Amino acid sequence: MEELLERVACGDRSAFDRLYREFFGLVFHIVYSVVQDHAQSEEVTQETFLELWATAARFDVAQGTGARWVTMIARRRAVDRVRAAQAARERDNLVARQALIPTEPDPSEQALTGAEVRRLRDALAKLPKEQQILLTRAYIDGMSYREIAAALGIPVNTVKSRVRLAAAKLRELIPR
Repeated sequence: MEELLERVACGDRSAFDRLYREFFGLVFHIVYSVVQDHAQSEEVTQETFLELWATAARFDVAQGTGARWVTMIARRRAVDRVRAAQAARERDNLVARQALIPTEPDPSEQALTGAEVRRLRDALAKLPKEQQILLTRAYIDGMSYREIAAALGIPVNTVKSRVRLAAAKLRELIPR
């Protein structure tokens, strides 16, 4: 394995091909165990092998085996993907909550708040009905993704994707 990584570090495509064939299953398994989504796991596995190709010269046998290095990169990439997805959901949720949940304005902001609420309602009305329902259930009714999925009879990941898409479209529709 270590010799294979040395050859990859020198740009040997056949060595990389062999590395890919021998370790694809292990890398995919590690990534999937963290990401829990087949399509995302395929992407992260691909990214892992691209990183291996680009950084094989950094492998140091004194730090451990080649297999351990490969699995460490796979796991790190998978954890990064999960964290990035969570951060994106949190950002989208925050933006949507700020856009949809009215707050008590101080008297000097009351006129501006009325205009903002009208712009929000107008923008929300421009979204497809399905997206209006998802945003209302998620941010006004306070339903979780699982509750929405159960109520609508669709997968949780579909709800998450559609809510993110709807929130992004809503941000585009609200004039600044």
